[in-house]
Amino acid sequence: MQTSQLALDFRRNFPYFNNSDVCYLDNAATTHICQPALNAINHYYQFEHATVHRSNHTSATHNTNKFEQCRMQVAQHFGLADKKQVIWTKGATEAANIIAKGLCQNYLDEGDEVLLSEAEHHAHHVTWVEMAKQYKLKLVFIPYNENLQIDLVALQNLISAKTKVIAISHVSNATGVIQPIEQAIKISKQFQHIKVVVDGSQAVNHLTVDMAELNADFYFFSAHKMYSGTGLGVLLGQLNSLTLLSAPLYGGEMVRKVDYSNIEYNQLPFYLEAGTPNIAAVHAFSATLNFLSSVDTAALHQYQHQLMCYLKAQLQTIPFVQLLNGDQVSATSFVISGLHTADAAELLSQMKIAIRTGFHCAMPFVTKLANQGTLRVSIAPYNTVEEIDYFVQSIQKLETFLD
Repeated sequence: MQTSQLALDFRRNFPYFNNSDVCYLDNAATTHICQPALNAINHYYQFEHATVHRSNHTSATHNTNKFEQCRMQVAQHFGLADKKQVIWTKGATEAANIIAKGLCQNYLDEGDEVLLSEAEHHAHHVTWVEMAKQYKLKLVFIPYNENLQIDLVALQNLISAKTKVIAISHVSNATGVIQPIEQAIKISKQFQHIKVVVDGSQAVNHLTVDMAELNADFYFFSAHKMYSGTGLGVLLGQLNSLTLLSAPLYGGEMVRKVDYSNIEYNQLPFYLEAGTPNIAAVHAFSATLNFLSSVDTAALHQYQHQLMCYLKAQLQTIPFVQLLNGDQVSATSFVISGLHTADAAELLSQMKIAIRTGFHCAMPFVTKLANQGTLRVSIAPYNTVEEIDYFVQSIQKLETFLD
């Protein structure tokens, strides 16, 4: 296999690679930020810096209009009809908390059931465990099958009259395996009282997400997983579901009218966005979406798929590597027989290879797979065949350290 010219051209838009000799294969943790996003951040602070939704001077009005245009752009990108269906947060974790707490306060009753896949990221898992304790809910875990996917038969059987929420991931953070969320949502929507919450953090950069087709009640992710900056999360939702959420914070611009004893709150999306937002990050994410619309993402995803298949095929030739294989879009996890994952990661780091090791913020599930955790390698379309070859050669060198 050879690195495509398209991938090389794409890579040139990421200045990190101009200044680093690290073989970066930790894209599931965070992708690198593209030059258009960096340009947008600089331009905002140099020439456009003003608050939004407050002052009436020219700069503030311009910035507010642009800020809301960015919101509309995101809505359109993900198949939503109304920009009110886009809520800015600090990240995916905050979005998960806003959803869980809002549903607990306004939708769930004591004794209701929440179905959670057994492999959820801690943003989902820990949040719902704590909510179950506080609001006396029953947590039910959906098992995975031998393909490292949600067991749909088990899901169907677990749903009861008490089931009110199903929280699942689009792509597993721990294994990189694509989950059958379309089928899971169809099963769930046979019951009108069930709200479906999807963590899309590992999917948005690799799969097409159309909220109109998907029909999830809530879908969330972080912008830094999608070639943009940190500090910005995106919470997408159906309007009738978003209205169930409560203000996570109180303060400026989430209110319409205030006196000394009463408060009238603003409409969606503003009552969920108290305080000054991360305006620069919103501008950066908008620039990122513009950038992605200018390149052949379908061809880039095809190249990434080929690169992923090549990577897994190479790893499977190494006798001491145990690969957790499945329908993986951009990441795969493995263990090395006779070598602790932490030791392997340190040795690879000394070879200037960046991957993730441990439990990948999914400790209960990963512990079941490997009690010492796993090594996770994750790619993006800017990675090259040469990087994969170097990574595999470096793994082979670890044989001298095996017990």
